[in-house]
Parts: sequence; C-alpha cells; structure tokens
Amino acid sequence: MIQLLHNAYGMMRDYARRHRALYALVRVLKFGPFLGWRDERIRARLIAEARENGWCMLNLGSGGRYERQMINLDVTPITGPDVVGDGYALPFAAGTFRLVICDYVIEHVPDPDRFLRTLGAVLHGDGVAYLEVPFLQPRHGSPNDYTRWTQEGFRLLAERAGFEVRVAAIHAGSACTVFWILKEWIAVLAGVGIPPIVAVLRYLLSWILCPLLILDVILPPVFRSDTLASGYYFVLAPRRPNVLRDVAA
Repeated sequence: MIQLLHNAYGMMRDYARRHRALYALVRVLKFGPFLGWRDERIRARLIAEARENGWCMLNLGSGGRYERQMINLDVTPITGPDVVGDGYALPFAAGTFRLVICDYVIEHVPDPDRFLRTLGAVLHGDGVAYLEVPFLQPRHGSPNDYTRWTQEGFRLLAERAGFEVRVAAIHAGSACTVFWILKEWIAVLAGVGIPPIVAVLRYLLSWILCPLLILDVILPPVFRSDTLASGYYFVLAPRRPNVLRDVAA
C-alpha cells in the first residue's frame, strides 16, 4: 500500500513538473506565499548562459526545486531527482560540470568544508558554482539544520575549500527576515508549543503576513541592508594557482 501511494505521488509530481504553471501553483499551495523578493538575476543569467552554450549543469541538493536541462541530484529518491547521491561523494568524474547550482542546501550539511571541497572536485576549471546561503533565518528541517553565515564567514569558508568569490550579494532581504521570524514567533506562542498546531498556524500566517514581503520590493535598495538580510548568494570559481608566487616559493 505504501509503495502504491509512493508511486502515485511520483506520477503526480512528474506531471506537475511537466506543466510549469501547475508546478508553480502546487508550490504556492504547499509552502504559502513565502518567497517574497529574491534577487534571482545572476542565477537566471548563469543558467541561461549555460543552456545557450550547452554546458553540463548540476542542481546539487535539488529537493523539490527541479530544474530542466540539468542533472538534479538529491540525497533521497522521495523528491524525484535524476540522480540520488551523497554531497560528500558525488558520483561524477572530476571537472564534469561548468555550472553547479546549490540553493539553500549547505546549512543542512554537518561538514560544509568537506561539502564544498567535493563540489569543487566535480566543477570544471573554468566553471562556476552558484550558492544561496542563509544568514538570518529560523531553524528549518530537510531534515536537519546546522549553520548560518555572514558574508565574511562564508567567504572564508569558500576560500578554505579552494574557491575565489566572484560575487557576493543579498539574495533575500530584511523584510523576508522580519516576515519569517514573526511568523515563527506567533505560531509558537499561539500554538503553545504543540507541533501540529504550530505547523498549521505557520502555514496560515504565511498568507496573513505575506504583505510584509512587499517591503523588500517597494523600498529603495539602500534599505536592503546586509546586516539584516535573510540570505545571500555567492558565485564561486576554482582558485587558480599564482604561478609567480609558486615559482618564487
């Protein structure tokens, strides 16, 4: 019976993914109007360039964020990825990908240094990795949640893993921070700590409080302070050896 339900879920999921409008509607109904303003311009530009040039692309930790024309990898088959794999031991040859996309995954990894080094191993020498990284966000599952970063902190992490940071900027702004924290706080208080009640209130509050998200759209960019950002994005490239330095050494 469980297997039949799993198969039926998979068929409905695959059908929705083939119809982009339906897929978008399902995600809104499932998660609520949560996304708000997010700066997706660099992400969209990189994917468009990769598709135009026929680059091999990896969506690392795809979850429900299935991307067409790239390999979607997740740690579980439940989300319906193209490949089931471990982020610590990616089943690809070195230098396979010219673009790796990794959206809010690294906070769910116990050893982010190892995760980034493994990512770097499958990235082409001329490739880039695009990562979305949380800063001011409440703890969330999938299934566990370990780490948050400032821009400076993630830059150091990336450099330790052998990358140079090409771009670092706000992905989700301060209104998203306020919205998310306020939603969680009210849900916990009103739900008196009872998990099923908290979950229902959290969903309902996503709709009630969603007008707050408009502030990230209508306020001038100066108000998108990185000191209160919900999340950042980073574009990383493999660090090239400094030949002159190496010769001198």
